[in-house]
Amino acid sequence: MKKLKIFFWFSCLISSLTGITQTEEVVEKLSERSEQILDFSELQEEVLQQEIHPVNLNEVTVDELQKIPGLTEKRIHSFIEYRKNYGEILSFYELATIPGFDSSFIKTIIPYISIEPKSITPSITLKNLISKGRHDFFFRYGQIFPKSQGYMIHDTGNGIKEPGYPGDPQQYYFRYTYSYYDRLRIGLAGEKDPGEQFFRGAQSFGMDFYSGFISLTNTGFLKNLIVGNFRAGFGQGLTFGTGLSGGTMPGFSTGNITIGGIKGSLSMSEGNYLRGIAATVKIKKFELTGFVSYHKRDGNIIPLDSSDEQSFTVSSILDDGLHRTQSELKDRNCISELVVGGNLNFTGNFFRIGITGYFLNWSGTLLRQEEPYKRFSFYGNENFTVGLDFQVRLRKIYLFGEFSRSGNNGYAWLTGLIVDPDPRVKATCLVRNYQRDYQNLFSNSFGQQSLNTNEQGIYFNIQANLFSRLSVIAYSDIYRFPWLKYRVDRPSQGVEFGVQITSPVSNTAEILIRYYYNSWMENSGSEETITHKIATLKRRNFRFQVTWSPLNQLILKTRFEANLTGDKTSDWQKGYLFFQDLTVRLIKFPVNVIFRYALFDIPGYSQRIYTYEPEVLFGYSIPAFYGKGHRLCLLLNGRITSHLSWWVRGAFTSYYDRCLIGAGLDQIEGNIKYELTGQIRLRL
Repeated sequence: MKKLKIFFWFSCLISSLTGITQTEEVVEKLSERSEQILDFSELQEEVLQQEIHPVNLNEVTVDELQKIPGLTEKRIHSFIEYRKNYGEILSFYELATIPGFDSSFIKTIIPYISIEPKSITPSITLKNLISKGRHDFFFRYGQIFPKSQGYMIHDTGNGIKEPGYPGDPQQYYFRYTYSYYDRLRIGLAGEKDPGEQFFRGAQSFGMDFYSGFISLTNTGFLKNLIVGNFRAGFGQGLTFGTGLSGGTMPGFSTGNITIGGIKGSLSMSEGNYLRGIAATVKIKKFELTGFVSYHKRDGNIIPLDSSDEQSFTVSSILDDGLHRTQSELKDRNCISELVVGGNLNFTGNFFRIGITGYFLNWSGTLLRQEEPYKRFSFYGNENFTVGLDFQVRLRKIYLFGEFSRSGNNGYAWLTGLIVDPDPRVKATCLVRNYQRDYQNLFSNSFGQQSLNTNEQGIYFNIQANLFSRLSVIAYSDIYRFPWLKYRVDRPSQGVEFGVQITSPVSNTAEILIRYYYNSWMENSGSEETITHKIATLKRRNFRFQVTWSPLNQLILKTRFEANLTGDKTSDWQKGYLFFQDLTVRLIKFPVNVIFRYALFDIPGYSQRIYTYEPEVLFGYSIPAFYGKGHRLCLLLNGRITSHLSWWVRGAFTSYYDRCLIGAGLDQIEGNIKYELTGQIRLRL
C-alpha cells in the first residue's frame, strides 16, 4: 500500500504540473507528418476536459470508461462486474483488488478518475441555475519579439507606405464556459491571430473568429442537444469524424479510435469545423443522432462568368484561418458549406452496430486538379457518403471495423482485432484498404495520411507489462499507396515500426527508451524535371528519457533524442536534441515552476525534431527544432485567490547558424527570438 500511495502522488503531481503528457507522442507525430500547421486546440480540449473533469467511478458508464486511455475491454468488464457485486468504490486503494488493475496501471488513469458518492442533480430552475452553476473564464495574451517584417513600414507603390500586416503583433484569446452539473453547458471563445486587426478594419467585431455553443444533456430520452459549434464522429471516423484524434496515426497507441457522438466545441480551428444544431435521442437500445451545419469557409475563387455573380469555382479550400493581408481577406468566407448527416446505432449485449451518412454541399464548385497525383481527388460541389460500423465485445476479444462508400462509388474499409489474454498483455491488429477514388473530406480514421484515400496497410501493436517494473510497447505498420501521391510519381510503399520500454527503476524514478524506424519512397532530383527517380528514404529515431522526483516538490526530466535520415547508410544526416526539465512545486508560495533548457544540432528541415513544450492551460507549443542553437522555456503558474489563477510563459531561442529567422513577412532579423504568453483564469 505504501508503494501504491507513492505511485498515486507521483502520477498526480506529474499530471498537474506538466499537463497532457499522454498526448505528447500523438501531437509530435502529427506535426511531423503534416505539411500544414495544425490546430491542436480540439485534441487539447478533449484530453484536458478528461483531466479537469474526471469521471466519478461510482457513476461512470461503459461509454465514458472507453474514453480513458489504457482501459481495455477486459478491464472495463472486470470493473463493471466488481461494482455490480460489491457496490460503490470507496478509495483508490480498492482498485488494486480488481483483476487487471495493478499499481502501475492505476497510476496511469489517476488523472481521469475520481471517487465520490453518487450525486443527485438538482432540477433545472432559475434559482438553481444562478446559485449552483459554475463559471470559468480565461483570457490569454501572446506575442513574439522582435517584430517581423510584416510589421515594418514598406513602400507599396505610388509613394504609399504602410506595414505588410495591418494589425498589431499581439495574439488574444478568451474562453468562457458555464456548466450546471452534467446537464447544461454554455461556452463562448474567440481568437485574434498576430497581424489581424482588433475592433477595426476587417475585424470590426473584435476577434477574428468566435466559437460558441449551448449544450443540454441527459434530459429524458434526449441524450444530447447542441446549438452552435460542435464536433461529431461515429464508429472509427472513416465515414464521418471531425477534429484531431489520438489514434489516427500509426504509433504506440492501440489504433482503436472509436469516437461516438456529438459534443460542443470551443476549438479555434477555422477550417474544418461544424456550426449549427445537433441532437441525440436514446430509446432503449437504439441511439439516433442528427445534425445540420452551415457556415462560410475560406477559399481561392476563380470567376466563371462575369455576368453571373452566382457562378464561380474554387481552386482550393483554405484552413489556416489567417486574415491579415489583402489576398487573405479576399479569400475570407467566400464559400458557403452545408453539411447534413446522422447516425443510427443499436447496442446489444455484446455488440454494437451503426450506420452513418452525410450530405455535403458548397455554394461554389471545387475545381478539378490537373496534377496526375490528384486525378482521383474530390471535385465539384456535392458529395454523399454512407458507412456501416460495428463493434463486437467478447471476454478476451474486441472486434471492430467500418465500411464506407463515397458519392462517386469509391469505397474504403478497415477492421481491427484487440486481444487481451492476460490483464498485462494487449495485442492489436488492424487492416485497412482505402481505394484511390474514395472521396471524403470528413474522414478521420487510422492511416499514414491526413485523408483516408489511396492507402492499404496492416498494423500490429502489442503492449505488455512483463514484470512489475517493466512495460514494453511495440508496433509495426506495413503500408502501400496504389496510386501516385504528393512528391511520389509512381505507386509506392513503406514500413514503420517502433519499440518503447518504460521502467520505474524506483518508487520515484522512471526510464523510457524508444526506437522508431520509418522507410518511405519519394521523388529524388530537381522538382522542375518532368520525370523523377524514386528514392527510398529512411528515418531512425532514438529517444532516452529519465524522469526523477528526488523530493516531494521536485521533478526532473532529462531527454536525449537523435534523428538519422537519408537514402543510403553512408549518407545519413544526423540531428540531435537534448533538454532538461525542472519542475518545482513551492509549498510556502502558491506557485508552480517548470523550466526547460534545450540544446539542438540538426542540419536540415528534413531531420527536424518536434517536441511538446510546457504551456499554459488549454494552450499548446510544439516547435520544430532544426539548425544549431539552444532554447529556454519558463512557465510559472500560481493562484491569487481560490478563484483566480495566473500563468506566465516565456521562451527564448538563439541560433548559431543563421542571421535571419523565418521568411517573407514573418522574417525576423537577427538570430534570437523571444516569446511571451500571459493568461488568467477566473472560476466561480
